[in-house]
Amino acid sequence: MKSFFNLESWRGRSLRNRVALATVVVAGLALAVPGASTATTKSSSKPLIVWIDTSRIPYEQAYMKANPGANIKWVIYNGNENGTGVLQSKFALWNRIGWPSVAPDVMFDSQNYDAVQLGTAPYNDLLNLSKYVPASVLKGYAGHSMSACTTPSGKIVCLRNDTAADVLWVNQGLYTKFFGKAPVPTTWSGIVADGQMLKKSHPGYTVGDIGDEFDDDFIYWGNGCPLDKVVGANTVEIDPTNLACTKINNLLDNSGLEGNAITTTYVFAAGGFPAAKVVMMVGPLWYGTAVFENGKKAPDGVPNGTMAAYPPPLSVLGQPITGALGGGLWLVSSHSSQPAAAAALAEYMSTSPKVQAVGVDAGLPDYTPDQAAYVGAFGSVFANPVTSGKAWETAAAEVWNGWGPTPWSTDAAWASTVVPGVTATPPSTLGKQMNSFALALANDARLAGWTVKSTSKCINSFGGSGC
Repeated sequence: MKSFFNLESWRGRSLRNRVALATVVVAGLALAVPGASTATTKSSSKPLIVWIDTSRIPYEQAYMKANPGANIKWVIYNGNENGTGVLQSKFALWNRIGWPSVAPDVMFDSQNYDAVQLGTAPYNDLLNLSKYVPASVLKGYAGHSMSACTTPSGKIVCLRNDTAADVLWVNQGLYTKFFGKAPVPTTWSGIVADGQMLKKSHPGYTVGDIGDEFDDDFIYWGNGCPLDKVVGANTVEIDPTNLACTKINNLLDNSGLEGNAITTTYVFAAGGFPAAKVVMMVGPLWYGTAVFENGKKAPDGVPNGTMAAYPPPLSVLGQPITGALGGGLWLVSSHSSQPAAAAALAEYMSTSPKVQAVGVDAGLPDYTPDQAAYVGAFGSVFANPVTSGKAWETAAAEVWNGWGPTPWSTDAAWASTVVPGVTATPPSTLGKQMNSFALALANDARLAGWTVKSTSKCINSFGGSGC
């Protein structure tokens, strides 16, 4: 299947900055911006200015097709990808010198950490959407996903675009070849057991990965490890000694699989990733087409209809929870001169099936009423489409709300502390790198002015005893 999206921007974790600011002006009459019927909009001669990334161009096209007279100026930017801080730097500048007429009213942001940061001090630059978007709509988003849009004081400062919950991706053909009619694992220990069999009898095949800059989202977030758990206003729990953290570390470190059946190869490695050798792997929804059925030939890809999604494994403590990686947010500026119209547009982009049904590659809509039509397109894409569709919906509702929202990136801390260790020669282990990772998170939190709660001597001694 040919993919229309910019892979790296869509997943919210880019390897490089590619897109310079460019303006795309859509000619149209000075009409009201059509939003959901419950959101009020007014006519204005001033266009709404909407910033989107290149992956959202199909959304723009779908919107303008449905609303050809809308008076909107679309601006293409990098989506604030990979912590580049385009919005942060612009907002900081404008807060000093004044907000210009070219500032955006609505923005798409690929970073789940940004909304709370930009909606609280020292920025305070996002509109409280709870005053403009009906409560019935806000309740329609999957599971606890709107927690990333909710400030500690309870303001709703974004709307979710799509969910990137983690599932268990399985190469149906390889699994049947190696394991026959055995059921697909439902636990992390089951994945490890299958990996040990593969290592012994079919070396070269993989069941997971720990070498990516975002694997903490699968390993720790997906197991309920409290390394980014907001427990009060500007207060976060970072506890690497918690049983959920130590148990997943011990399971993986003692498996004998790290560096072989649990690969340390980056899934977007420049030299290619052996996707055709993956028997199973926990990963976000978009892995299905971005990593596996990616239009490439073996070993870097597999044909359409190869991969099937299964529900995420239970956490090591037996909880039906999972992590997430990516998705996106719609933000509205509190400085907009047309707040009702801007909020209506953000609501439309986030919830309208005319926008959210642009293709399987766009990601499962976070707004649950749009999900059924979306998964109906799976028949021509994934193996076992019914199972895959149900797994996506299940995962979307099971994303653990114990991570975030916080104004720093756990992935950046993981990439700078754990990844160099586990990919070194000889490699370190997750357990040995845990204190460095947790301490980096605690430092980020304290620099942001947050209070850190922990039972870890290393954390409480600021890197002194116990580390």
